[in-house]
Amino acid sequence: MLNLRLSMIIYGLINMAEGIVMWLNPERVAGYLGFSDLTINGAFSDYVSYILAVAGAAFVAAGFIFIWGAISPVKNLTVVRLIILWTGLTLAAMLYALTKGFVTFGNSWFSIILSAIFLVVFILFYPWPWRKERIEHNLRQR
Repeated sequence: MLNLRLSMIIYGLINMAEGIVMWLNPERVAGYLGFSDLTINGAFSDYVSYILAVAGAAFVAAGFIFIWGAISPVKNLTVVRLIILWTGLTLAAMLYALTKGFVTFGNSWFSIILSAIFLVVFILFYPWPWRKERIEHNLRQR
């Protein structure tokens, strides 16, 4: 369980850090993602900044929930399932944006690889029923 706990905490901290940057400085994030070309009458679209700020708030909230769920992953299986769903959907969205040409691989390769690694880690460390019984047995012996 320590592996799952640490993975959840690290991923939660990464999400919170990304969220804070997106929330507090959406113009810079838009520039990194290649959205700075979205202009209306020569000015950067405020709507893109709005979307990034709201997404940043969601990332901060998700990161908090992931860290909170890491306290006891066996008791918080819903949070573990949520982190798997969140990571999978985030990875799917990044791959979709890449295939549609919204972003280039050079701009998003690190996030794609990191999300793929964490998705595999969360699935491998998920407390499957046979693992859960072994964990509960070990806890009773202590």
